[in-house]
Amino acid sequence: MNNALLYLGGLVILALSALFAVPYFVDWNSYRGVFEDEASRMLGRDVRVGGSVNLHFLPSPYVRLEKVRIADTAGALQEPFFRTDAVTIRLSVAPFLRGQIEAHEMELRRPVLRLAIASDDTWNWQSFAASWANAAYLPTNVVLSSVTIKDGVVALHGADGQERAVYEGIAAELSSPALEGPYRVRATYGKAGAERDLRLATAKPEADGSVRVKATLRAADTATSYALDAKVSDLTRKIRIEGELSAKLPFAGL
Repeated sequence: MNNALLYLGGLVILALSALFAVPYFVDWNSYRGVFEDEASRMLGRDVRVGGSVNLHFLPSPYVRLEKVRIADTAGALQEPFFRTDAVTIRLSVAPFLRGQIEAHEMELRRPVLRLAIASDDTWNWQSFAASWANAAYLPTNVVLSSVTIKDGVVALHGADGQERAVYEGIAAELSSPALEGPYRVRATYGKAGAERDLRLATAKPEADGSVRVKATLRAADTATSYALDAKVSDLTRKIRIEGELSAKLPFAGL
């Protein structure tokens, strides 16, 4: 019995040692093309990783991809639809052993998202729904415990590709128990002393695909605030928003 326990302990130590050592001896950059091909097939647009690919199993499994680019399909934009300096995804060990993917922590460093509207009032992100619906494989039981965005940028473009508005200095945290939602978002953006604070929450999609959304936006420097309670529908076509928008606006002298 004691010998059996010793053998078992030795195997466990050997396995743990391998998990520590293997990532350092494997050139994960050689698998960059595999990731790019699979991601491109899943998203329906070209995905490229211009930097290093790193994978580690212990003390907690995580993968880091540097200089990730996702192309735009509309053709009007001169820049990628999405790019980020680095993506780091940390997986929770216990759910991982049960076959469930739980991102204990995901960090996007300096992400830039460019949203463009077309002449038919559709947006350049709406094609993702069709691509995901036709994908041969999609992960199930995905939990996003914490998605952190550092120094992010969101730019809005018109049908001609010209930039209409840009929001910089975005710091945000997103969480969701499943890919389909519900989602919770806490974010700030803007320059120091004039930050804007955003809180957003969604419900799970209803049978017709519509989603209930509640959001508040506050301006720290002017005491202005907005609140939205609405139903968003036709997410893959011309988006419709029905609900109530209220505002609190300060007036000088009152």
